[in-house]
Amino acid sequence: MKKILITGATGFIGTHLIPELIKNYKIVGISKNKIKPSKNFTSSNVDITNEKLKIKNKYTDIIHMAAYSDVTYCNLNPTKCYELNVKSTQKMLEIARKKDSNFIFLSSSHVYGNPIKQPILENSVGTPSTHYASSKKMSEILCETYSKTYGLNIQIARLFSVYGPRSPKSNLIFNIIDQITNNSKIILGNTYPKRDFIFVSDVITGLIKILNSKKKGFQVYNIGSGKSISVDEVVKNCFTISNKKLKIISSKEKRRKNEIMDIQANISKMKKEFNWKTEISLKKGLEMTYNYYVSKTLIKKF
Repeated sequence: MKKILITGATGFIGTHLIPELIKNYKIVGISKNKIKPSKNFTSSNVDITNEKLKIKNKYTDIIHMAAYSDVTYCNLNPTKCYELNVKSTQKMLEIARKKDSNFIFLSSSHVYGNPIKQPILENSVGTPSTHYASSKKMSEILCETYSKTYGLNIQIARLFSVYGPRSPKSNLIFNIIDQITNNSKIILGNTYPKRDFIFVSDVITGLIKILNSKKKGFQVYNIGSGKSISVDEVVKNCFTISNKKLKIISSKEKRRKNEIMDIQANISKMKKEFNWKTEISLKKGLEMTYNYYVSKTLIKKF
């Protein structure tokens, strides 16, 4: 049985991935927050940027997810961003080298910057335009260097715009649903940028496919829907689901510098190598996400 070490265990992706993995594997989750142990799961409450970090046990695989993912936070706090996002990656790669573990790193479509050609392939050269994107690109370079220098099997999963239950407050779709539920109007930055939105359960099936693969060396995979949808279209879908229609205000204060205007994943590599495909449509995913947050909001009121 695989024994897997996972960082960022209490994060958005981690809380969806771990319940699926413990069905077949032994999992040790690393997080700043304490997690209740269960069958096939234990946790360790440690700081993965600590210079004295030591991992005693041997693991077949390491999945490194811990990171600051809020683009605005990273732009306001670049030192903290690189401290966690890059330094921790090198720390975990060093552990993988010493333990001879397979390594999966969760990266982001942000590394592509504003792509010229769509849909974008894994071998496309991008120019990161934010500190968050740069931190992911730097971590990817570390991964490739460790793989080529030490012969490690390392897979990078470049996630596109993931959404679903338990997403962070910085998540665009969370923000939209939260405003529809609680406000009389919606205040956003630009509404015309296009994103490749993918429901979290489809990401999980993709990650498990990568984990179970026997690919050697260094590999990169796009995990997206393969479709480009505007923010405006997402808002309109949420209006339909909620039976509400609010005034949309485009605020200059909420607009990001160096905003990615359009991005669409080419997911042919995932399809070809793993026979993977998305199962949840945007409409269905938005309905599931909206219903989840509404139920949580109602519980809080009572």
